[in-house]
Amino acid sequence: MNPSRFWILLILPVMACVTFSASFADIPVTIPLGASNPNIPFSLSPSDLSIQVNDTVTWKNDDTAVHTVTTGKTGLGFDGRIDSGVIAQGGSFSHTFDKTGLYNYYCLFHPWMTGFVDVGTTTPVLPTGILVSTDKPVYHNGDTIQISGQVSKYVQNKQVTVWIIDSKGTGISVSHTETRTGNDFSVNVDATGKLWIPGNDYTVYAQYGSSSAVATATIQYEPEAQKVTNKINMSDTNTVGLSQSSYMSSYTKLNPDSNNYVTAQTGYEIYKPSDSIKISGSIWTGLVNLVGGAYLVTVPVNSIDGNSVTELVLVKLKDPNGNVVYTKETPVDNNGNYVVPVSLPDNVTGKYSVESSLETKAGLVSTLDVSTAAKLDSSINFLVMTPDEFSVETKDGNFNVGISSNSTVSDFAFDSQRKAISFNVQGETGTRGVSDVVIPKSLLGGQIQVMVDGNMEPYNSDGVVVVSDTPSETAFEINYHHSTHTIQLIGTSAAEMPVSSQAVPEFSSMAPIVLVVSVASMVFVYPKLRFGKV
Repeated sequence: MNPSRFWILLILPVMACVTFSASFADIPVTIPLGASNPNIPFSLSPSDLSIQVNDTVTWKNDDTAVHTVTTGKTGLGFDGRIDSGVIAQGGSFSHTFDKTGLYNYYCLFHPWMTGFVDVGTTTPVLPTGILVSTDKPVYHNGDTIQISGQVSKYVQNKQVTVWIIDSKGTGISVSHTETRTGNDFSVNVDATGKLWIPGNDYTVYAQYGSSSAVATATIQYEPEAQKVTNKINMSDTNTVGLSQSSYMSSYTKLNPDSNNYVTAQTGYEIYKPSDSIKISGSIWTGLVNLVGGAYLVTVPVNSIDGNSVTELVLVKLKDPNGNVVYTKETPVDNNGNYVVPVSLPDNVTGKYSVESSLETKAGLVSTLDVSTAAKLDSSINFLVMTPDEFSVETKDGNFNVGISSNSTVSDFAFDSQRKAISFNVQGETGTRGVSDVVIPKSLLGGQIQVMVDGNMEPYNSDGVVVVSDTPSETAFEINYHHSTHTIQLIGTSAAEMPVSSQAVPEFSSMAPIVLVVSVASMVFVYPKLRFGKV
């Protein structure tokens, strides 16, 4: 046989397989964050599908609660066709539909979450892509959030639904709009009302009809900075006469509610190794009535009748390596509060985590609704760091300013005439930054005002907290959103600097070495200069 004919006969069956083999789609469905909250308008995305026989649908759980995909109808129960079992947080479930038909399904744990799959009875509608964005990342009270985006394909009579939820999954607002010129859309939402809480993050969702994926954007809501007529000019030497109020000495207490049954917090965001800290929190007063006292572990407390009991909270502290370095069961007081003092290790720095959970009786927590059980614990993080020291030479001696920060700190400077310390901080945009600054009062004292990018930080917000105020030094914790900022601390008294001095990072141990090298260089070079042998 001719060799060329042999290869043609061999390739033709392969081409036929490639050309005529069936192509089946794998269609994703997202279970978004907050889907377990009945106030969220979309708990499945898309909730309605039109597909072909032998197409596969994959449900991905991006929520913090567990879910199921169970065919049937709420009130009638499982119809015996498809049951995913529990889909854990971050998990997924796939099913290939090999028979024509209509499939209604719902979540066993959250029956208001319903979906529909039409297999082979109608012409399928292809999913439409969508993008969403906001005009800026951070908003204040009274701001208008300008939300806009694009869809990949215009679909007649399809609206764009835009909704916003908080970090707990609570629905804040929902709007409906239509595409404008081309495939663009936009909607405005006012950041006003009691559901907008300073310091919280919010997620913007957008969906184009039932056949599109969900697009998201994250925004931050902060208290409005105190407005001043003029920014303080660092060239102005008359920077005294600032407000005589004082900054907060602690962060605002976190209050538990029906969305978060237990809280946990520490006094500050940054600590030093071996510091003593206090982990505190509260439990929601309506919890016992909601889940029933039989679910919670209680212990007797001292009381007049001798019969009173209180709930137990299990507190765990983990180091940056995930090791549990402290654990304690502690009762709450009559107001539902608890406080646990802890001494930090003296040799491990980095990000620590606190986990606080309500103690439940063995076996009973599994009988609770999953969304309820998920709210029985809380966690927070804080940093343990050794401060970087910046040395300032004055006529009265040298002083060290300590700065601990999760930002990159640069351009430290002290100006005695303007009674000011300044430095730049930089970090990844969209993340939160915090810097602890310890200032000797002999270097900079009096009523100190904190400025971020020339704007005065208000005294009544969590932007600046006084960590300590002793006769010798003052320590501030300064909060901001990352990008690049200039931070200034302006006092009413300051030490005088000698002529031609400036602030540099602390390298005092290198001074003798630098001196020896300089002298040696002079001894080596001078004879050559004298006799013209350089």
